[in-house]
Amino acid sequence: MRELNNNQYDKYKDYIGKSLFVLSLFVLALMIFLIIQKPFLHIDEWFTRGLLNVSFKEMVSVTAGDVHPPLYYAIALVPVYLLEWLHIPYDMIFVMKMVSVAAYVLLFAVSITKIREDYGWLAGGLFALTLLTMSNFFTMFSIARMYPWGMFFLVMAFIFANETLKNPKLKNWILLAFFSVCGAYTHYFVAVSLIIIYVLLLIYYIQKDRTQIKNWLISTVVGIICYAPWLVVLYRQMKTVKGSYWIEGITIEKFLEFFATTFVTENQDLIINVIFAIVFLVIFVFVVLSYKKSEKDSNFVLFGFLVFIATILFGVIVSAAYKPILVVRYLAPATGLLWLCISVFISKFDLKKVVIPVVVLILLFSAVNLYGQVDQISKNHDELVKSQQFLDSINNNDSVVIIDGMVKYIHFHDQLNKSKVYNDFSVDERKEAKGFTKFYDDEKYKFMIPDDFKKYKNKTVYIAKRPGSTWKMPSYVTMTKVGQIENCKFYKLTYKG
Repeated sequence: MRELNNNQYDKYKDYIGKSLFVLSLFVLALMIFLIIQKPFLHIDEWFTRGLLNVSFKEMVSVTAGDVHPPLYYAIALVPVYLLEWLHIPYDMIFVMKMVSVAAYVLLFAVSITKIREDYGWLAGGLFALTLLTMSNFFTMFSIARMYPWGMFFLVMAFIFANETLKNPKLKNWILLAFFSVCGAYTHYFVAVSLIIIYVLLLIYYIQKDRTQIKNWLISTVVGIICYAPWLVVLYRQMKTVKGSYWIEGITIEKFLEFFATTFVTENQDLIINVIFAIVFLVIFVFVVLSYKKSEKDSNFVLFGFLVFIATILFGVIVSAAYKPILVVRYLAPATGLLWLCISVFISKFDLKKVVIPVVVLILLFSAVNLYGQVDQISKNHDELVKSQQFLDSINNNDSVVIIDGMVKYIHFHDQLNKSKVYNDFSVDERKEAKGFTKFYDDEKYKFMIPDDFKKYKNKTVYIAKRPGSTWKMPSYVTMTKVGQIENCKFYKLTYKG
């Protein structure tokens, strides 16, 4: 009779899991609807949009001058090239956002196949839903940046790392190396999480099965060789970050937020962050206890938690010793992996005592998180409309726009295609513009003060000033603020000579 009850409980778990899969599809439909009806551009999406208007070679060159690796942008360029090759008209914002949605669709497919097969309908359904409703995930999958794809590659690498523990055949090692290399070329904090996975694998094999250390070494060497071409660029980017970077130092409040945003959207409320950091700690204690009892799949769950925690600790230590490098969104891929492990962990518990109450709580948090993020997306859409109206107002043949810095230049260049655009300015000396301007066939020199004011005496001159800029205009040039897009301020320049 007891076995029959257990079977019934398993069936109920399956029903819940299937329902969560269906609910995930409704949330996904809501996301796509908002992308169509309420398009918006997050601060870094302006850069993405600008970068998708250059060639692949130019994209790699510009990316090398930024602080991220290039794979995401290469992926995002594929549908753009395809649509242009087929001569199909498209909306750039919609296309680039759907590239991020595609990463979720792949994770959904993994949830309903591999995860369902290995851990059951409930684990798969929970993972599929929480990837859209926990943390900032709903917004993240609506944003054209590298985090969704970084999450996909990290989750896949973790799955095949776990497969090497269960069945260390060549295919699993090859797929582990492949997804690891892809992840490292997508985002550097994904690379950090992947290195931690490899370290955990090595520790496991030293303790449990030393015959697999050879395969581990081969996989590691292959990964390093594949990543070697980018290491020179990484070194150059690190030097740039050390000299100047926008990320603020890590406080105790920010540290707690890294853990709290596992469950709730990013916020500055200390009490909320303390509460959910404690919730995370409690769950982690239960995971450790489960591991000590050698319960089924406890290795898988604990490894995922350790990857998440170690990724945070790495970022905190480097931020303290070198330069602040960690913000909440950089942890999104590792947080997605964490929710895979939490989903598997929850699915192992008793239906009535744990599963049903926890699923209800997750649904409540999902509703709250979605409400807040949908509302914010609507506000972001309104901001985009205002920003576009402002850019349209200065984008004409009577305007000259000086754009400060490479990133902002990529941000706004194509939105100011009717204006005369310069990269940076010089005073009393003709200086060459930065190399990336050649991608746009722009002026070879910076805007020269005062000569170019005289050259363009019948035009209005503006400057877009990026945050952190320390330059000052000569006393005979006045600056009048006329607009702001995200953190970039626009000024009208008036020459008093």
